[in-house]
Amino acid sequence: MRLKLLLPLVLCAVLAGCASDSVSETDISRATAISIAERHCPQYPDQYGYVDHADWMTDGGYWLVAITDRDGDVGQAFKISHAGVVIDSGSLKQHTDPVTGHLVRKYYW
Repeated sequence: MRLKLLLPLVLCAVLAGCASDSVSETDISRATAISIAERHCPQYPDQYGYVDHADWMTDGGYWLVAITDRDGDVGQAFKISHAGVVIDSGSLKQHTDPVTGHLVRKYYW
């Protein structure tokens, strides 16, 4: 009977350890990456006041943070290293693909 109660507790502990939002791979949190991008964007918060997205790019090992205008048409994108240093920045523009007719977001580094 005790083993039946112990097994779910151990399983929950293992799953909680696997599902935790660890910063060990990134070294900085998503919120820290966003605040670094906001400090480095000269148009924030006047022209570009919205964080469009902030994603950890596993293939390059950096945060990609996009700060845009209200419509999301234009903005500034920042690559932020795991150490919290801005690696690169570029402009962000959205246009319509002539072949598919879909809106496409393009980064210009």
